[in-house]
Amino acid sequence: MAQDDDFGLLSYLDELMEDLHDNVPKALKEFDEDGIHDARVATRRLKAVMGLLKEVLTDEHRKAFEKVLKKLRCRLGPLRDLDVMIGHLGKLESHATHGPAAIWLKAQLESQRECEHAEAKDTLSSADTLAKLGAWWHVREEVEEAKEAVNSLLAQSLHLQLDAFAERAQGVGSQISGSNGQRSHQDPHELRIAGKLLRYTLESAQAQGHALRPVVLRQFKKMQESLGNWHDDVVLVECAMRTSLDCTLAYHDLPMQERILNLSRFFLRRAARELSNFTKLWQKRGEEVSRTIRERFPLTTAVTESKTGPDPAGSDGTPAPAPVPPDVASNA
Repeated sequence: MAQDDDFGLLSYLDELMEDLHDNVPKALKEFDEDGIHDARVATRRLKAVMGLLKEVLTDEHRKAFEKVLKKLRCRLGPLRDLDVMIGHLGKLESHATHGPAAIWLKAQLESQRECEHAEAKDTLSSADTLAKLGAWWHVREEVEEAKEAVNSLLAQSLHLQLDAFAERAQGVGSQISGSNGQRSHQDPHELRIAGKLLRYTLESAQAQGHALRPVVLRQFKKMQESLGNWHDDVVLVECAMRTSLDCTLAYHDLPMQERILNLSRFFLRRAARELSNFTKLWQKRGEEVSRTIRERFPLTTAVTESKTGPDPAGSDGTPAPAPVPPDVASNA
């Protein structure tokens, strides 16, 4: 695949596509854990860039490409969740208190994973997915043409995303400390998704040649890790409760049902600690991280006209509005 040494973002996208082509067969044919994870992350990074460049891409080509990415991401999501949960439960099998419940739940999830593997083979073939990823070539041509608009779009998107992330982070922190008062509820899951999108956009900016101090990226990564650990634990709580209900466990094994409830409480407490840890990190380093990003990416007024067409009211030469980060579904 040809590389554009003067257009870092395009080279980055080419590398993501190469990684995706390598990992799709590993994920859908071999069900390799690393292949599933890497393929899914690649689709997320590509989606983030499609959102970033939305204004300079035609809807027809962008949506066709995003449709393939979404289908693959949604198919791999349950597989990845099961791999992660089984891994966490495996570490508790010898635990004095929670070992029996972890062993029971792990066996149930391993059975679910086998079913998911069979369904994935029936509904999404590796060859078909690779063929549909050919939609990328139309998008690539348009990305190449939009080279001059990228730096402006990056700056605007990063400022908007940082505003959204900071507001959610402050709201979640206030709820944890009990100082939220009558303010609206902030969803930690939305905070996590906003953090992922911001991180992927920062990665795109780095690829484009806008380097950030390594310490800033490390600090932000630590915050994200806490949110990721929180997410893993709450997913396990929901899964444990749902699985015990599906198995009507209380009817058939009341002591095991009690163990599952205790295991769920264990993960809930751990999730709360991770969310609290994120809040402490944000209160300590959030202002520095935000300031560094804003200073590194000053806003400009130059915006390229959208490829979706002129303003319905008629173009008068005024710049288009800054792109709003796209909504990210729960399975993003």
